[in-house]
Amino acid sequence: MKWPGMAWIGGAPGAGKSTIARDLARRGDLPLHPIDLWTYAHLDRLPPLRPLAEDLAAGPQYAADAFVDIARLRLDLVAEDVRERDLGDVPALVEGPQLLPSMADSVPAAVWLLPDAEQTRRAREERLARVEDPEGRARLESLLARDAILAERVRREAASYGRVVVEVPAAPDWADVVQRVVDGLGSLPRLQAGDELRRQRQYENLAGCRQGRLWQADRGLAEVPPYPFACECGTSGCAVTWMGTPGEYDVRRGEGWLTAHPAC
Repeated sequence: MKWPGMAWIGGAPGAGKSTIARDLARRGDLPLHPIDLWTYAHLDRLPPLRPLAEDLAAGPQYAADAFVDIARLRLDLVAEDVRERDLGDVPALVEGPQLLPSMADSVPAAVWLLPDAEQTRRAREERLARVEDPEGRARLESLLARDAILAERVRREAASYGRVVVEVPAAPDWADVVQRVVDGLGSLPRLQAGDELRRQRQYENLAGCRQGRLWQADRGLAEVPPYPFACECGTSGCAVTWMGTPGEYDVRRGEGWLTAHPAC
């Protein structure tokens, strides 16, 4: 399969991938493509998968190998998703741990963020604190052991393939981390301000709504916590976000666009 244009920020939990990718996409007028927003959509297009709990029960090395196997399957789905966005010469800024350096021949612009173990633990605990998830808390230590194995694999592969890795310490200088990511990705073409940029931001917001609703149904939650939506004003460099739920987003944008600040 011929892959569409992508720039990728990969690596382990707790490294700031999501925040950095979102910031760079907004300031750089890039289409943002966090793979997490397509998790449930991908499940419908993948063969039946073994439950995560069973992989973890078989040991961290087994769980890490299983993650890599699933990641390989998902890469073609990611390519299909990006192609459907019809972005022309503008690459999607993809964010997610599924790409390893050994898989990245078709993705010349890629950086892997690898956090200190303390950072990874903090990130996973913060996620658990947002919702009631006893199963997730019970498997925390197993997930952290798997994460450490995957992070070390990325380090080895990056060294072998000459790819860019940014180590994120327990007390990071985030300005330095961001600059190293920017340097690693290089100069990227932008979306045209106005309708083109506006449409892509709405596409991303609708993907977030779909994922949120499917997650809510899957977990049987009465409600989902608010999360950030991008302003759809179409102004170049607009990084303003609005916090809300999928239902609140539908009401806020109505039949038009979500505008998240008075200047819009």
